[in-house]
Amino acid sequence: MRMMGLAVAVALSVIAARAPLESTPPACKLLSAQEASKLMGVPVAVNADDMARGDFNCRYNPSPTSFNGVEITYRSFSDGQAAHAFFPRWVIPVPPKPADMILIQVQGVGDEATITHGKIANSIHFRRGAVLVKMGTVPGASDTALVTAGKTMAGRL
Repeated sequence: MRMMGLAVAVALSVIAARAPLESTPPACKLLSAQEASKLMGVPVAVNADDMARGDFNCRYNPSPTSFNGVEITYRSFSDGQAAHAFFPRWVIPVPPKPADMILIQVQGVGDEATITHGKIANSIHFRRGAVLVKMGTVPGASDTALVTAGKTMAGRL
């Protein structure tokens, strides 16, 4: 009986530790299809697989086979300090930074934010509290559009 009590305590602690993940909205709810369409300048729809899973990744594309569109990913941490420590790796997952990538620090989006310009995509990466979010656009959206979308998503966390 004592082992069963220990197992229940462990299971409850795991569930409690996951609470920030479950209280964060699914990625597809951070930015609507209408908002993603405005960002891209063309009508886009959520990838059906992403919406069905309702997980940490969401893609909006003009058609099911299109590479163009918006992709949103988020990750929750135990606290803001842990998320802040991971933020540089969130922006550049595999160092070193590519020579042709441009990084722009942004104010007013969450607690910290960076816009990236690459060969194919432009992205905004931000942290709000214990949550990191990245949103990439192909073709690359303007900095102003990325900041506007970032503020919208940060407000929904």
